[in-house]
Amino acid sequence: MLKPTSFLRGILFLFVALLFVQCEKDESEPKASNTIKMDGNSFVVASASIVGVSIDNDGHTGITLVSGSGTQANTLTIDIESVTKETIEGNYAYPKVNGKKLLDDWLTNYSVFDGTSISSSNLEYGEVTLSHNGGNNYTIDMSLKMDDGVTFIGEYTGEFKVMFNNQ
Repeated sequence: MLKPTSFLRGILFLFVALLFVQCEKDESEPKASNTIKMDGNSFVVASASIVGVSIDNDGHTGITLVSGSGTQANTLTIDIESVTKETIEGNYAYPKVNGKKLLDDWLTNYSVFDGTSISSSNLEYGEVTLSHNGGNNYTIDMSLKMDDGVTFIGEYTGEFKVMFNNQ
């Protein structure tokens, strides 16, 4: 016959063992995080996508982050040179820096939709680092200055909607 303390001790041991197994799994999965600031104010990412197109080993990938609420939407699109999903990881800069891939100044832009008005600006200069965490989870670290003086600084890690069309 089992004593109540032995039984409780066994259940407690099982509970602690399961807790450690669960914690180990959680730590190995990529977490979502966002520290991006637009001119020093939080840029809360509501939607993130990566769309790449290439033909004959020449291509571009647009990384789009959308933030907003109510009648206002802020959209940041970062355009990088890449050929396939496997080639998008890396360091990018504009103007061109040795050892870094090119960040497109004309296709990298942000737009603010506020009710009935729209404003936008292109990239003046900046750097971006893109890392693939597995699946559709990516980390993008940025320091960008736009033509109108607006800055985007910080890092976003999370799930992206990803689509590539390679010819």
